[in-house]
Amino acid sequence: MNLKQLEYFVQVAEMGSFTKAAATLSVAQPALSKQVRQLEVELRHTLLHRNGRGIGLTHEGNLLFAHAKGILEQVARARQELNDSQQSPIGKVIIGAPPSAGKALTAKLVTTFREKFPRASLEIIEAKSWSIHEWILTGRIDIGILYDPRPSSLIEVIPLEDEAIYLVSAAANPPLPKSRIVRPRDLGKYPLILPSFPHAMRALVEAAATEAGARLNVVLQMEGAHFILELVRQGHGCTTLPVHVVQESRFANKLQLNVISQPRLTRQLTIAVPLQRPTTRLARETIKLIQYYLGGKSEFASR
Repeated sequence: MNLKQLEYFVQVAEMGSFTKAAATLSVAQPALSKQVRQLEVELRHTLLHRNGRGIGLTHEGNLLFAHAKGILEQVARARQELNDSQQSPIGKVIIGAPPSAGKALTAKLVTTFREKFPRASLEIIEAKSWSIHEWILTGRIDIGILYDPRPSSLIEVIPLEDEAIYLVSAAANPPLPKSRIVRPRDLGKYPLILPSFPHAMRALVEAAATEAGARLNVVLQMEGAHFILELVRQGHGCTTLPVHVVQESRFANKLQLNVISQPRLTRQLTIAVPLQRPTTRLARETIKLIQYYLGGKSEFASR
């Protein structure tokens, strides 16, 4: 197996066509097909199958595709680091962020990044925390922004801030007075609209209720804060979110927030970077910007 074979395989998989991939790579189609076939022979697995709509990935092909993308990204980063300039970092940095953090980060970070690093490029991908965790390990992204990441010996976690969690209900017909504190043991009293597992917010609220001896009454499972808040506004139930997510919604004035306390319910926003490969200078400088804009105070230590 060599890098050329992986590059050819990834290009064919992404384009769904040997003809298009050959044109993009500027190689003859027979040579391209031969390299991919040699890869299949060496691995002893069929990676691609042909159908009426073009080329598709087999189950084994999907597994290799994820690893191959990570390997090629790491090679590109190694070349980038070797060619880096002391005056201005070059190359590309890819950040994975959950939607709530991604929205704030995109608005604040992009302008500063382009001013400070005119020779570099930036990509921000929005995804759920569990996907971001996986992408860090496979090399698809350089930096992950996660809520309450699970412990891993392969990832370094840099705390940013703790966000207080509130019970959110419709202001027109709230289930309790606005000034009242909600205790974790009382969460089972309210009809809740929450994301499904393994969403970090769902796991956090379930754990807090269980520890307090309560059982949640989840009446609806829904992905996406916007959709959940719309259902809350309509009176279908309550939810749990940090205050900034509610404030950013278009109907924030129609929602009521009650803090969950005694003990206080919070989630931790963190930066995560892989330990199994070097962090480029551009990535280190980008982490400092993320810390500045998302509330972190600690400096990233170069390894």
